Amino acid sequence: RRQRQMCIRDRPVASPFDRLLSFADATEQWGLSESTLRKAVQYKKLVEGVDVQKFGKQWIVTRDAMAREYGPAPQR
Repeated sequence: RRQRQMCIRDRPVASPFDRLLSFADATEQWGLSESTLRKAVQYKKLVEGVDVQKFGKQWIVTRDAMAREYGPAPQR
């Protein structure tokens, strides 16, 4: 999925949210199951509060953590 880039006065602006993915988006991009990521949190491969965070029922993971643990996202 291609993200739209935020612009202010027609200049691209980086957002702190650019590097975050929902577990659903991450598993789609890396070809994994959500249970794989939940187990990675349980076994502390992905550190809660650093690599991942849960907001209500939704888990969020950083792109950097995904690349570190599972390699770069495959090109599709």
